[in-house]
Amino acid sequence: AHIPYDGTPIPGVKYTIREYKSKKGGSYFDVEYTDFILEGQTDANGLVDIEFYRKKNQKYNYDIKFDYSSMNVSFPAYSLINAPTYKNLSKSNPDGNRFDIRVLPHCQMHFKIENVNCFNSSDSMRFKTYNPDERPFQSFDLIPVWSNYKIGCGIFAELINDKMLSGRKLYQIEVTRNGIKNVYVDTFFLHPNQLNEVFLQY
Repeated sequence: AHIPYDGTPIPGVKYTIREYKSKKGGSYFDVEYTDFILEGQTDANGLVDIEFYRKKNQKYNYDIKFDYSSMNVSFPAYSLINAPTYKNLSKSNPDGNRFDIRVLPHCQMHFKIENVNCFNSSDSMRFKTYNPDERPFQSFDLIPVWSNYKIGCGIFAELINDKMLSGRKLYQIEVTRNGIKNVYVDTFFLHPNQLNEVFLQY
């Protein structure tokens, strides 16, 4: 458990592992738990490594539940990113039993789009954006949709968002002037618990 952009560990994420088997004659979701239970939490490094021997009887399975109510986050407001709450543990795929719990503190963002180098009223601009600390496997190639075109000159948008996720904010920007198209990438770092300026000026 960690803040992904700087590796800050998150202690205190609790887990409970229980053993169960399907009830005889019951449905797929009708199970009964045994008295086997493992409990613990992430340590000061945000880590925990759990190992136990399962019963040889193949009828028994194991699941894990997570409790985030007591974890130690030093920021007043934050979001858990795709954090699991309940999972069945896999006997055949150990990698399926690894959990990356990401925490992103909130921040403010002053956002502005402005054509500062105007050629004429036919200038156009559009962009794509994502936060790799929120979605580490994302890329611009996997984002099919661009923003709407901004046509002409001047300021096209200016606003303050009070609840943004901190971390890296990537923009792929396509600008066309005088029939010439250029594409470039800008990266902004949104610092937690403060107002950040993100100006797309082209």
